[in-house]
Amino acid sequence: MATLYTARLIGPEILEAGINNTLVCAVYRDGALVAPSSGTLSVWNGAGTLVVNAAAASIVSSIATVTISSATLVGQENSDGWRFEWALTIAAVVSTFRNDGALVYRRLYPVISDVDLLRAHTDLTRRRPASEASYQDYLDEAWARIDARLIATGKRPWLVMAPSSLREAHLALTLHLVFNDFATGGSDSAEWALAANYATQYESAWATLTFPQAEVDGTLGNARRRGASPTIWLSGRA
Repeated sequence: MATLYTARLIGPEILEAGINNTLVCAVYRDGALVAPSSGTLSVWNGAGTLVVNAAAASIVSSIATVTISSATLVGQENSDGWRFEWALTIAAVVSTFRNDGALVYRRLYPVISDVDLLRAHTDLTRRRPASEASYQDYLDEAWARIDARLIATGKRPWLVMAPSSLREAHLALTLHLVFNDFATGGSDSAEWALAANYATQYESAWATLTFPQAEVDGTLGNARRRGASPTIWLSGRA
């Protein structure tokens, strides 16, 4: 029976036009990184045309890594529906890991960091475990969840023109994750209450979230701000 590896592909692969893009495929088993002996990456665009044909991967710190040059993407149409296929040799067996993605004009970046968390809770510096230099892991996980939720509701994160519109949701979700992790005292602890409170704040922020959306070429689209949550129209019979 083939070994069932985990490819840590957190979300769709995003290629940004006009720059060199470095893609990675980290493979895990039993909670540890597994270093491939070799590997390749092939990429198809939204029309199904092969754009990158089995580019050889470098193994950097046990992770398969491929850089797609900006020249490779010249003339390609910005769109989603791209397909990425890693073929990695591990213990003399080739495992193939697939992911979807997009070629975009500009990717979406978060707008909060540790300094914003500390403005909300100055005691987070003292609370942080000695093994952690920052709260970046929590920030990254919250951002990944927001990205995934946007995509699941039919929104394309790379077309959001106002990253600051996501600030409140990102801050609340990060603090929920932080205090949920700190709530070792159970449901009667102050941390548990804070985690629950921030979960509510996150859902509230999401429900009222709107943002201007770009066209695929990066120009401002319809001036009307779009909501992150779908609108449901209810009508009764006369």
